[in-house]
Amino acid sequence: MFRVDAQHSFAPPAQGPEWYGKILARNKFEGSVYVPHAGSLEDALSLAAAQPYIRRVVPRVTPEELATLPDHPLIVSVHLSQPTPVAMEILRQRGLAAEIDAHFWPFPAPVPVALDGMPAAAIELPPHVYIKLTGFRLPTTPEQAQGLRQLLRAPGPERLMFASGWPYGGATWKETLAAFTQSLGAMPMALREQLLGGTARDFYRL
Repeated sequence: MFRVDAQHSFAPPAQGPEWYGKILARNKFEGSVYVPHAGSLEDALSLAAAQPYIRRVVPRVTPEELATLPDHPLIVSVHLSQPTPVAMEILRQRGLAAEIDAHFWPFPAPVPVALDGMPAAAIELPPHVYIKLTGFRLPTTPEQAQGLRQLLRAPGPERLMFASGWPYGGATWKETLAAFTQSLGAMPMALREQLLGGTARDFYRL
């Protein structure tokens, strides 16, 4: 079992990095992927160095900011504001993956891509395109559960990963996890663990 929250930030001061680390441990998560919404990248990398459970840092960048992005072992992907052809080519040259809001799909993808958020409808995806399952909230809805089951059929669990998106969205971290597992329903343990960590381990090279 190797569980990873594939996207989170923090809600200081009461729910900062130390608090969040304890929440992960209580729920048997081995680590997380930190996608900061504010602050400098240097601060984010320093925080990750002080909190070993942060396995990767994903900078939020515009295509124009890629030129200033440093090489760092914790950075294997970037959250790109827009998938321009020039930006995607820069990522290819640097060996980085891209994380892009799902509503931009389809677009040329010469690098591994994680679409952020569940697509509004069933879509066909190339083998190197993944989906970060964000946006789950209580109470769950039949539509959300149906959408998740469609994604389990195609593109399949090997390209789906749980990402809480916490603290954004108006729910606690545990409520987000509960909404996801309730929408998933009764599934084999191996499939659950694939969604909760196996796919993120592959995409983030953990």
